[in-house]
Amino acid sequence: MNWYSIYGLYAIIREYASCPSTLPLRCRYEHGWNPKSKADPYDLLTDEPQMLVWSRRRLQEWNEESNIPAAIIGAPFVHYRKLRQIEKDIAANGTVAFPAHSTSLVDSVFDIDEYCKQLKSLPIEFQPITICLHAHDLERKKDVIYKKYGFNVVTAGPIWVLGFEFVQKFYEILRSHKYATSNSVGTYSFYAVEMGIPFFIFGEPATLENSGEPLMPSKCRYTDYPMGLLATTMFQGPTQVISEEQKNFVEEELGVHDCLSGEELRQLLLVNNKRAIEAYQEFLQTGQGGVEDKISTCGKLVDYFKNSGEQEKQLEYILKSFEYDTPRAEFCCHLGYYFQHIKQYEQGIFWYKLATQLEKPLDSWLTYLSNIQLCVCYDRLGKHELAYEHNEIARNARPGDSQVMYNKNYLERVLGIGSPEKKEIVQEE
Repeated sequence: MNWYSIYGLYAIIREYASCPSTLPLRCRYEHGWNPKSKADPYDLLTDEPQMLVWSRRRLQEWNEESNIPAAIIGAPFVHYRKLRQIEKDIAANGTVAFPAHSTSLVDSVFDIDEYCKQLKSLPIEFQPITICLHAHDLERKKDVIYKKYGFNVVTAGPIWVLGFEFVQKFYEILRSHKYATSNSVGTYSFYAVEMGIPFFIFGEPATLENSGEPLMPSKCRYTDYPMGLLATTMFQGPTQVISEEQKNFVEEELGVHDCLSGEELRQLLLVNNKRAIEAYQEFLQTGQGGVEDKISTCGKLVDYFKNSGEQEKQLEYILKSFEYDTPRAEFCCHLGYYFQHIKQYEQGIFWYKLATQLEKPLDSWLTYLSNIQLCVCYDRLGKHELAYEHNEIARNARPGDSQVMYNKNYLERVLGIGSPEKKEIVQEE
């Protein structure tokens, strides 16, 4: 279900293309700068009809490995910045450090204590240092070490968001500093330089240690890849200026001068949507393919019609998935959402609860989704104790999630657990 996207990129792409916020995106996109000389293996697995890449380099690498059409969109964050004319604050001071970050299954390993000492040794011009941590490193409690050395620790927030929450916070942090640094080149390096903030590599490089990501090596560094080594060498610091070489390199890698215009992207997305939906419908009409292929196709159609607001079409393909197999958890959630949307909360509760009771275990995302929506439904029915109970289950699945914490604070006020403040309704997804 594309209810959220990483870093809110769905919302940014739609805005750049002047598309409705509900327009489904039948495309795959790159979410950050990639130092590899090959297409991302996860991107190659996509069954979307269109790939959106950042640059001419990435377009060439994609075309060498895939027959799926690709187009250069550039870096969506840059489009967001330019549309809002975000620039470095006139009162900017100090340096923001972006330590090489982890993911849920890959740990960025380096001596953080030593890194902190190195940052403190930077000349006074670069002080004070602010540490901007990725959400996954906050989950790993790495902020404790930085705080031990007296650093102010900030974050752009959870990476899976509906709108502009992450990118807005990211640029608020970035623009308030004169310089940016890291112990590894990363997407932040390019965003900093693109908006005129000098960036430099400083400190012990990180080793990425894989604990279960199937398409990644067990250990690697960005400098293992030629482009990663080139960028690391180019940005070795400290420095207070951006060289012409750095500027040109960043603009090429971000596709600043090569990307589609917003109108060109809009036309591409609309054409691809039409073709994709027709192809999905024709596939189901043929009766060919295996059960999983048919159910997956139903899911794509449900997502599309949910986002486009065509409720009866959405319901049609939810129910059609039941023709091929017993109800799957994700389709029970879809049906729960359908009834929730038309304010038939008891029916919504039935399907969300069924999603949690199926034999096949829910992953953390579906556990979160079904229970946070149960929270909403029970709240609408005035059953606040049950709403609180299911919000707590969602909180266990995704600790620190902003939606969960909002609901928690609201329900505690309603139930008299917290301080007496003005009551507000629970936010609904």
